[in-house]
Amino acid sequence: MKALRYLPLSSLLAVLVFSPVYAASDRATLSFAIDNDGIFGVDQDYTNGLFLSYTSASVQPNALTAPFSLSYWGISSLDKYEITLGHKMYTPTDIEAAEPLPNNRPYAGFLHSEFNYISLHSQQAQRVNLTIGTTGENSLADKAQDLVHGITGSDDPQGWHYQVDNQFIVNIGYLAHFNWYRQPTGRDHEFEISNISEVNAGNFRSDISTGVMFRWGTDLGANMGAANIDNENPFRPGMIGSSNSGWFLYGGIEARYRFNDITIEGDRSGLPEPNIYDVALKHNQATAVIGVSWYNNAYGLSLATAVKTADYEEAPDDIYGTGSLTLFTFF
Repeated sequence: MKALRYLPLSSLLAVLVFSPVYAASDRATLSFAIDNDGIFGVDQDYTNGLFLSYTSASVQPNALTAPFSLSYWGISSLDKYEITLGHKMYTPTDIEAAEPLPNNRPYAGFLHSEFNYISLHSQQAQRVNLTIGTTGENSLADKAQDLVHGITGSDDPQGWHYQVDNQFIVNIGYLAHFNWYRQPTGRDHEFEISNISEVNAGNFRSDISTGVMFRWGTDLGANMGAANIDNENPFRPGMIGSSNSGWFLYGGIEARYRFNDITIEGDRSGLPEPNIYDVALKHNQATAVIGVSWYNNAYGLSLATAVKTADYEEAPDDIYGTGSLTLFTFF
């Protein structure tokens, strides 16, 4: 059995600078993803997310985007633009309760657009992010849940008039994947250990996180960055590089310190007694994810399950989970 071989920092830098990057892809990516906690038989906490994304084919950095590209540091990179339209909703444990629940998560919706600059290399992948959106009634979360539950025959949510108020959201973020170890394990198969670190700042959420991702499959250098340790939209097919086909299993765990979260701490003007229903943000958090992805030169999919610790101190449960399905096509 071969011992694990870790790359020292000097060797990693040499690999980044001198190793050839995978040839630039001429294809754009269109993806649709859905998160839902229904696979756990519940309707609470982060309960649903919808995401529609367009990622460009390879682009050349310009004067504005050059600092966001790995090529800025002398590394050959494959760069892309991405735009995502997203919708997320959060609910308390009992959506049939007509009055607010003390010591429970508030109703919250988030309608947003993401503007991402992606830069890829076989040893490192990164994404620089700007998110703009809105919470409150403007997010249309109450209408969306009423519609879906009416179609599916699920319980009617009764408390959206106590949701987090309308607020304009601006967030920025930086996410990076660093390859620590990658080794062939058989015909066309590889095993990889990587670090994923992220920092976000803004009035939606501000946090810093780091974690370890394990992957086993094919063409891992060309699809590094697609799988993330997140319970909200954990798979990003736009971060697949110039890979014509591949598959991999992935799993990871992440620790996070969160400074603020509007879905927990946001104002709720409709409360009968405002201070009674406040809950306290839990700053130390963790997330784990496990999933599988497959794609060919035309389309692909990913299935994942994620669990996370509670977001607030008064949470009735210690662990919350969601399932995720991502469908995507290249063109």
